[in-house]
Amino acid sequence: MFTYTARLHQRDGLPYITLTTGAPPKTSPDAVILPPAFGNDAYLTPPQNLIHWLRTLPDTCLIASTCAGAFYLGAAGLLDGRNVTTHWALEHKLQSQFPKAKVDTGEILIRDGRIITAGGLLSWIDLALELIAHFSGPAIMREVGRHFVTDTGRRDQRPYRAFNPPMNHGDRQIEQAQFLIERTFAAPIRIAELAKTVALTERTFLRRFERATGLTPLTYVQHLRIQSAQRALESTPAPIDQIAYSVGYENANAFRKLFKRHTGLSPSQYRQRLKR
Repeated sequence: MFTYTARLHQRDGLPYITLTTGAPPKTSPDAVILPPAFGNDAYLTPPQNLIHWLRTLPDTCLIASTCAGAFYLGAAGLLDGRNVTTHWALEHKLQSQFPKAKVDTGEILIRDGRIITAGGLLSWIDLALELIAHFSGPAIMREVGRHFVTDTGRRDQRPYRAFNPPMNHGDRQIEQAQFLIERTFAAPIRIAELAKTVALTERTFLRRFERATGLTPLTYVQHLRIQSAQRALESTPAPIDQIAYSVGYENANAFRKLFKRHTGLSPSQYRQRLKR
């Protein structure tokens, strides 16, 4: 685990930032950046000397993370009550480990006070632009974006998220229902029939399904349908209305609204961005 510490300097009247790595410095930096731990689960057991040091940083110090680096902030108690993000695949793990945090992986970068959290690996770019804007101003940040040919506007993670529902929750009857839903999600959902299939009352089924998956059956089905539509938009030239019908929506306009709510893009925008 490398911790990057940043200091703001002036040269010829212009601001610039230096980064150093290694053990936490003895003096207070202008910013601390916590990158992800690549290739292992070290972020789940952070070194206590680092956690203690993070807790001692003054309010004037910016503290930023990307991807799994947010777990270090959580261990230091710095995510409590804050709006934060991380890589979409770590959303449920981060939220369950730090329930006082307000995790939203729809966003690729969130700043809440002096805490900045960013999503996946390439969100380093978004974080770098945010730090440049903070220390040097938005105008210089935009000039940097032009030089490196990168967008300086806000992005989000929603178009890239995959639906990976929990399957290791230990409720075998709900697991059975999940497998059934995955095979038949394009058909109309009938809660009473699902509950009967797994030998549960409708009320018990609804309660246990949401407890096991974190979603209602209807929302679960919507995620499966939208994900299937995403794959079709990425890999086929099929008309959008046809794709909507194939995943279970007879009303194409309703499908378009739901698709945009899930991905942040209309189906045609999604196809333009993701299809090669």
